[in-house]
Amino acid sequence: MPDILKNLLTIFRSFQPNARRFLAMSFLLAFAQSVFGLVFNLYILKLGYNRDFLGSLGALPTLTLAALAVPLAIMYSKISARKNLLISLALGLTAMAGLSLLPGRTALLFFSVLSGASGAFFSITAFPLMARSSAQGDRQNLFSCQFAVSMTAAFAGSLAAGWLTGLGAELFFGGEEGAAAYRLTMLAACAMLAAAAWPALRIKEEAASHYAKGGAFAGIELSRALMVFAPQLIIGFGAGMIMPYLNIFFKSGFDLHIASLGFYMSLMPLAMAVGGMLGPWLVKRQGRVRAIITFQTLSIPFLATMGFSGLLLPTVLAAFARTMLMNASWPIYSVFMLGHFPAAQHSAASAMYSAGWNLTYSLGARLSGRLQMNFGFTIPFLMTIVCYCLATLLLSKRFLGEDDKKTAEPAALKEEME
Repeated sequence: MPDILKNLLTIFRSFQPNARRFLAMSFLLAFAQSVFGLVFNLYILKLGYNRDFLGSLGALPTLTLAALAVPLAIMYSKISARKNLLISLALGLTAMAGLSLLPGRTALLFFSVLSGASGAFFSITAFPLMARSSAQGDRQNLFSCQFAVSMTAAFAGSLAAGWLTGLGAELFFGGEEGAAAYRLTMLAACAMLAAAAWPALRIKEEAASHYAKGGAFAGIELSRALMVFAPQLIIGFGAGMIMPYLNIFFKSGFDLHIASLGFYMSLMPLAMAVGGMLGPWLVKRQGRVRAIITFQTLSIPFLATMGFSGLLLPTVLAAFARTMLMNASWPIYSVFMLGHFPAAQHSAASAMYSAGWNLTYSLGARLSGRLQMNFGFTIPFLMTIVCYCLATLLLSKRFLGEDDKKTAEPAALKEEME
């Protein structure tokens, strides 16, 4: 761990200017989204809506992202990364403001769709931009650093959201932790999101057509692509069962004050940041696929403890460990996924992956909202555990040989030279 921390500054300085600007934008974006996300579900319930409607709101952004990712990737060669990112921020800011100020059912549904459109522009831009802004040898470091930076910002955002809401309730609403106090925090998040436009405006890049000649989807084998995506699509469904409702799980299960909720929720992105820093270290020692399998396998017992211990401290510790381990594999998988496609297909592959992952995630979120009405979190947690186990087994069966092959090739070459 000391070696990892010691090298972080050196690694950051080695990144290209566009990469550093994108990291700054990622930090500000994640901070604003974390402040907003901590209180949004609670805000919706305080307005009088039930969890079934909350499930619909949770599913709409990801369903919209899934629907738009591929069409946007087809148009991607005509739009620069900087313009895509600015469009994403403008749509995201409009969606946040609308969700904060207009509490009607139709308005909430509409702005949830708009939020998904914002995510679609970001999702089809981020991976290809990072790939183009890094050399092959630096790519894993950049993807892991971007993930760690975003999660560190989310950690700070959750802490800030709990503090802001508590302070706003005391100053303006007689200490009442109600919808008005939550709305004040959500509007503060809007202002924070607007700040992310500054580093986005400084990204300098030619139109993506200079990097991807020909049709974006030309030459992609659908069956091969689906096999590469399948483990993460299964995980996406399982994650959708639990992750959108984690604040409700802690709030309803342990009756926490908003400041305490903000603290405990802030530990989750902090765990992700730690995992993001551990990822490259384990990749160097085990190989990319083995590192993903190791992280995912170790996370499963903690997921079970988190769901069924019934005690606050074990639940928080297990949630931290599960989040750190499971999400440590996320940036590793991103590089693993792009490695199965040539550079000209990166935007198309990213769009297909984003569409598939968000579709399964939204289906899990929608189903979980309905199941919670009758069973609480018991069935959603069980289904998530099953999904994580299946995804890890599939990855082991289909791709574990890749690490063995990469290890064997240098050894064979060395023998031939001798």
